[in-house]
Amino acid sequence: MTAEGGMSPETYREREEARRALGRVAQLFNDRPEFTLEELRGLENYELIPGSVREALEGLTPDERQAVKRIFTTLAENHFYLENGLGGLAFY
Repeated sequence: MTAEGGMSPETYREREEARRALGRVAQLFNDRPEFTLEELRGLENYELIPGSVREALEGLTPDERQAVKRIFTTLAENHFYLENGLGGLAFY
């Protein structure tokens, strides 16, 4: 039996946890724009976010962080998420 999208229940749960971790990233961007990489990497389940996404997040300049923060905020304000449900972009 598979979960939504044909994934095994374990894979589905892991992806959901990664999306929630992305929500915590969005909250960190909102709360502390000058966060350190250690703070970013220390977020709960951060390691579940795909590696290429983590690399992109970790490589942002201060100006790029501001732009990403605006995108996260605008998406959440409009109840628009990357996948179905409230997912990872609802701030926790």
